[in-house]
Amino acid sequence: MGALYVSESKKNAKTEGAVIVFEDEASFQQTPTLRATWARVGCQPQIPTRGERHTQKIFGAVSLNHAHFTYLHQQEYFQWETYLAFVDQVLVPTFYRRNHRVYLIQDNASYHKKQESCDWFAKHRRYVQVFQLPPYWPELNATERIWKYPRQHATHNRFFAKPEHLCAALFRTFDHARRHPEEIASLLQSFN
Repeated sequence: MGALYVSESKKNAKTEGAVIVFEDEASFQQTPTLRATWARVGCQPQIPTRGERHTQKIFGAVSLNHAHFTYLHQQEYFQWETYLAFVDQVLVPTFYRRNHRVYLIQDNASYHKKQESCDWFAKHRRYVQVFQLPPYWPELNATERIWKYPRQHATHNRFFAKPEHLCAALFRTFDHARRHPEEIASLLQSFN
């Protein structure tokens, strides 16, 4: 896995015909997240809560080409096995095209750098070339911006009585973004 040199990586990707893909993970809690909203003066909006955390974990990846987004709902903790399952079963089939590798840009989560992950990427280098973002620079990861979309459109200021309701709202929003990439393209403009 190499360090990320954005201009050099973009140039190499263009020469090779590779697809640049950013990957990240996010957790969405059933507990409401409050965000500024409009309300009549003196009528502060109230959002009920059950006090339950029930966190939904999502792996996500977005390509800069056409703002193509894919995701996987994760039942377990984020770990190297679940990460590699996402890469192998979702990310590579979605973005890899014959003779056009995926340039995968990832952050420094511990399971990204586990020996098992490194071994898997070394074995599959024909399909995926990995680049590490510098530590503590989430603003360099395009997928971080994508997480704002479901929060704004599905979870902020909303009550979910059951975890299934939260999942349904998330999946509906993610699937909408997949069918209408123009809605998330503006979030990625600074990366092009």
